[in-house]
Amino acid sequence: MRNGAIVWKATVAKKTSSLDKHFTHFLAPKHWLTWCAMGIAYLLSFLPWSLQQSVGKYLGRFLHAIAKRRRHICDVNLKICYPDLTKSERKKLTKDHFESMGKGTIETFASWFQDQKKYQHRITFEGQEVIDKVLAKGRGCILISGHFSSLDICGSQMPRFLDVHPIYKLQKNQVMNWVMERQRQAIFSKTIERTNMREVLKSLKQNKAVWYAVDQDYGRKNSVFAPFYGRQCATIAHIGRIANMTNAPVVLYDYGRTEKGYHLRLVEVENYPTQDDVENATRINELMQAVIEPKKAQYFWSHRRFKTQPIAGDPSPYNK
Repeated sequence: MRNGAIVWKATVAKKTSSLDKHFTHFLAPKHWLTWCAMGIAYLLSFLPWSLQQSVGKYLGRFLHAIAKRRRHICDVNLKICYPDLTKSERKKLTKDHFESMGKGTIETFASWFQDQKKYQHRITFEGQEVIDKVLAKGRGCILISGHFSSLDICGSQMPRFLDVHPIYKLQKNQVMNWVMERQRQAIFSKTIERTNMREVLKSLKQNKAVWYAVDQDYGRKNSVFAPFYGRQCATIAHIGRIANMTNAPVVLYDYGRTEKGYHLRLVEVENYPTQDDVENATRINELMQAVIEPKKAQYFWSHRRFKTQPIAGDPSPYNK
């Protein structure tokens, strides 16, 4: 902010999507291994839910055994965020995290390849009155959430309750993009690539919900530094800026896996935003901490949340 005005321009460029390409575009030999993986993913999606959870658990244990770099990232994050944990407690939480991520992988396959009505009976939802209240204002709403292992399966259920337009990041793997974009297009009335700010503003103007996952490090250019578990980290500044620009209400989307399925919860964020980017980012991080605590193992601890340092040039905590 400068002199009370928003010093920010909406990005309108759109990265290349796979939606206009036929699958034959991706039949070159370099893509065959990914297609084989997609075939296995498709078959696994047909497993009964309880068996999906068991397979996912053992998949997570396998990944824990072989993914040395991700284990290291997870351990560093836990040291930063929970300095009072003993080494054995950190090891257990890391193992639980990988098991949860393994379950989430199988759940992602189910969200891509199965009819989502199949999982409706496993969903509990809290917040219909929140939806009614915020959309009655006619300015749409900005849905914010963290990254948890049940992201895809829980996200695929949200259109039952709210016409939500999720923001997504294109992946490096072209085949995965082709599958992911088409499957999400079948679930959501609209998806928005994260650089396409024009479509974000358009959706809000149409009184729709735009969904951002706000807890990852997208680099210095798009961020401000605010505390997360007591440590300064790069936090996206877009949410407060968009809310200030559009007067769209901001709603916290909390979700997670339970013993019998999944729970989705919406809560309006009161007294937000302010006119200060750092204050807004600090509030966002406080909200993320609050939803992480009841389900620590389900959070994306194996992502480099603290990779961008407040002082350019300082070493990353993940460097060995």
